[in-house]
Amino acid sequence: MVTALDENLVFFRTKVACFAECHIGSRSDLHSMSEFPGDIWDKMGEENLLGLSLPVEYGGIGKDYLSIVVAGEALVRWGHNMGITTSWLTHLAVARYLIMGFGNERQRAIYLKGFASGKITASIAVSEPGRGAHPKYLETSACRQGNFYILNGEKSYLTNGPIADLFVVVASTGVEGGRKRFTAFLVPRDTAGLSMTEPMDLDFLRPSPHGGIILSDCSVPALQILGEEGSAYDEMVKPFREVEDTLMMGPLVGGMEREVEIFRNLSVRHGVNRTEELTRDLGELQSILDTLRIIAYEAAKMLDSSVEHREFSSLLISFRNLSRRFQDQFECLVKRAGIGDDKDLRVAAHDLTHSINMGRKIALIKQKKLGEELLGPGKESDEPAP
Repeated sequence: MVTALDENLVFFRTKVACFAECHIGSRSDLHSMSEFPGDIWDKMGEENLLGLSLPVEYGGIGKDYLSIVVAGEALVRWGHNMGITTSWLTHLAVARYLIMGFGNERQRAIYLKGFASGKITASIAVSEPGRGAHPKYLETSACRQGNFYILNGEKSYLTNGPIADLFVVVASTGVEGGRKRFTAFLVPRDTAGLSMTEPMDLDFLRPSPHGGIILSDCSVPALQILGEEGSAYDEMVKPFREVEDTLMMGPLVGGMEREVEIFRNLSVRHGVNRTEELTRDLGELQSILDTLRIIAYEAAKMLDSSVEHREFSSLLISFRNLSRRFQDQFECLVKRAGIGDDKDLRVAAHDLTHSINMGRKIALIKQKKLGEELLGPGKESDEPAP
């Protein structure tokens, strides 16, 4: 069990917290920005935060998934911004899990040092407008012509899309056994036939940029296939969701810690009466928060392990359910305390609520599947695979 961090990781967390407080938390404009703060991104590259989980030979510092979770917690807790941490986390997940995990030596050599320095920013392109990411409905296609593939389609809601230099595009390359087979392609931003859509005007997770791309007879060399042809959805997309969900636990815990800190400060400022009910409810929130932190560390450690853990899905489900419970109870506590409308608290709660609710349907499907396993074989479900 990893309920405590070793000395090196505690030191690393302190270092990240200092960075976040100095370069992110000191910025009061981030939650209202429409442009991405490239200066902070550059500084992250200088401090090796963008190469955190990449091997030293590729310009990284060789940290593991647990380190990403710990760093994400510190970035939000002391940086007071979920948005830029979301962009950072997506960048790391694409670099570590997709390019490092499925790329060949040529692809790693071309891209990973740029990822680590921040000269190359990554985005994964799966979802499509009006269709989401369900494999049955995805229409982006890739047809082979000699040593190239011609890609056509549109991708939407891409985290880091407007600033990305490289897209991991998932496209259908055929049908087998009545099911579409998908292949992942590494497509640089300047590839002929790739164009950008307008950035999405979202009122949450700012300044993390989201947008889309249009692929119109976009010619991509077969050398740019990532992993095995036809296997991208099962081998990359599904597991990537779980990697993202696990790594996002750190920032979510950091956001909840930030909420509690703001509440504590406002309670003192407004002279809130310390009733037995208030202290009891606040104590329950802290107990939930401590439990969520332990779940986050355990899930990350399972990702780092070479062993498949049966309990992994249960941790993902429990974290999401407990997070919603925490947020619901926290909002009730704020109302009862009557501390008024505070901008910092409002923004923190808004970003947290949206982040917690993302992927809720997938979590319910996972939960249902656990129940079905307990009951044994039954009628096949037409629900999308998580």
